[in-house]
Amino acid sequence: MDFKKCTLKDEWENGHHRRVWIDRNGRVIADAYESYKVSHEEYLLRNECRAILAEQVAPFLNRIIVNARHGIKVRFSKNSLGKVASDKAVTKSVVNGFSVQEHFEALADLRRIFENADFVGSFPDRNGDPNVIAMHRLQKGIMLSSGKNALAYMTLKEVKKEGNRFYTMELILEQCKPR
Repeated sequence: MDFKKCTLKDEWENGHHRRVWIDRNGRVIADAYESYKVSHEEYLLRNECRAILAEQVAPFLNRIIVNARHGIKVRFSKNSLGKVASDKAVTKSVVNGFSVQEHFEALADLRRIFENADFVGSFPDRNGDPNVIAMHRLQKGIMLSSGKNALAYMTLKEVKKEGNRFYTMELILEQCKPR
């Protein structure tokens, strides 16, 4: 699909951020995340960054992290690591205007970012999982080494059995933050 005559638009619903391509008439023609194609070079870079990240987060893997502002506790597990470094999470940040390296730079500082983040809200699980109490969103404005301002947008999954789990994080341009 040729997107040269289209523009990107950010949409928000129940705490979910979605970026879409719209035509000149304002009609949604494609989901920007689904239409993104990863090059072979980017694929290799993502894998290299994942290996480095695994070492960086090892000190707090399977530990509880506490948000100082709101007292929210969350467990960051091996599954959490997989989610934040997944192709889906990385692609969201890339489509939102950041590089693969910038996504992983923010993840390397995930603990400090979470500890100082602001609570955005709680929302029901989209899939209606009866074991999920709620999905919680937090955000923190950060400055990347490139000089770009970003909004680290985090999702926690509160489950009946184990409490809050760190679910994912994406970078969003500061001007696109939820209102």
